[in-house]
Amino acid sequence: MSEHSGPSKRSAYKIFRIVGTRWSDNDIYGHMNNVVHYSLFDTAVNGFLIENGALDISQGREVFVVVESGCRYHAEMAFPEVVTAIPSVI
Repeated sequence: MSEHSGPSKRSAYKIFRIVGTRWSDNDIYGHMNNVVHYSLFDTAVNGFLIENGALDISQGREVFVVVESGCRYHAEMAFPEVVTAIPSVI
């Protein structure tokens, strides 16, 4: 079994976004389903791009994609928690 390192320190990141969880994010056991984590990633990245004028979802011609992502779980999340997402945007 491989060993996992703990979470990185917040000082290692420059950008933070607050993302709220939703009631529908919980499964029948009260846990957040894995697919929801990736939805939160997309919300964080696209919110950052919109707020910084790089993405105009109504009239813009540019399209951005997340070419690689990963998720290392350190603790559970569930509604009604607020998540601090760290989009690594280049």
